Amino acid sequence: MPLSTIIRQGYVNSIKFLYKSKLSVRKRSTKHPLITPTKYFILSIGMVEYVWSLMPNNEDKEKIAKYWQNEPLGDVIEKADQMLKEGQYMEVYEMLNRLKYSQDLGVIWRTVKALYNISLNEDLTVDVRKIMLQEAYDILMKSATLGDGKAYYHKWLAVILNAKNGLESLETKVTEYTKIQDHLKIACQTNPKDFTIQYMLGKYHYEMANMTWFQRFLARYLFKEPPKSNFEEAYKHLNKAEELLPRTFLPNVYLLGSVCIELGQYYRAKYYLNMALNLPTHTECDQCCSANAKRILEKLEKYDLGKDLLYENYDNFGFHS
Repeated sequence: MPLSTIIRQGYVNSIKFLYKSKLSVRKRSTKHPLITPTKYFILSIGMVEYVWSLMPNNEDKEKIAKYWQNEPLGDVIEKADQMLKEGQYMEVYEMLNRLKYSQDLGVIWRTVKALYNISLNEDLTVDVRKIMLQEAYDILMKSATLGDGKAYYHKWLAVILNAKNGLESLETKVTEYTKIQDHLKIACQTNPKDFTIQYMLGKYHYEMANMTWFQRFLARYLFKEPPKSNFEEAYKHLNKAEELLPRTFLPNVYLLGSVCIELGQYYRAKYYLNMALNLPTHTECDQCCSANAKRILEKLEKYDLGKDLLYENYDNFGFHS
C-alpha cells in the first residue's frame, strides 16, 4: 500500500476514533464512563504522535519518488529542471503532482512554476487561468510551515499573488500589494542574486511611485492606503536585475528607461530605451514594451540630450566620488 494512502487512512481512522470516544465521554454518566476525560486526553496525544510518526521523512520521500517514478527524488527533480528549461510545463506538472505528499519544497515550487507557466498560455480563458493560479496558490499555502523563510517559496508566492492580482478586481490588487512586497523582501534577503526577485521588486516600487495623488486618494477612500515608494528604490532593484542578466529581458530594460525619465536622467533613459528597441520580442508583453520604447524615443528626439545630463541627480544612483 502506498505511503500516502497509509497516512491518509491513519489520519481518518484516528479522527473517527477520537470523535466516537468524545461522544462516549459525553453520553455516559460520569460514574461509569467508557473513557474518562483523562484517558481521552492521553489517547488524543497518543493518536497525534501516531499520525505524526507516519508523516514522510527523508527516507520516505525517496520511497514515494521511487514508487511513482522508479527513480530517486534527486533524479526526478533534475529531470524536472531539464524539462522546465525545454518548456515542457504540462509534463513537469503531471510528473511532480504525483509527489505532492512527499512534502519536499523543491517538488512544491517546481510544481507551482509549471502551473504558472501553463497559465501564461494566451489561448486559455481567464476562468481557466484563475483556476490554475488558485491551485498553485493552494499548493503553496498548504506548505506555509515548510516554506517559511525559504527564498524560492516566498518568490513563487509573490509571483502567484501578482499573477492572481492581474485577473482580479481593483480592491484585490490594492489589498494584496503589501503581501506581495513582504514576500519579495524575504526572498530578496535570502537570495539577493535572483533576477526575478530583483525585477519584481523594481517593478513593484515603480508602480507604487508612479501612482498619481488622485489614484491614491481613490484607493484610500474605497479600500485602503496603498504602500508608498520612490523611483530611486525602483532603479536600484531594476539595475541590480540588469547586472544579473544583462541585455536579455526586454521589460526590465524598458522599465529602467522609464524610471530614468522620472528621475530626469534623459540621456541614460535614451540608452536603455534604444536597447529595448533592439532586443528580440517573444511575447505580447515584449511587443508592448518595444512599442512604448519607440514612442518615448520619438518624443526624446525633440530635446537636446547632451552627455552632461547623464550625471544629473548624481547621488540618486548611488555613485560616490
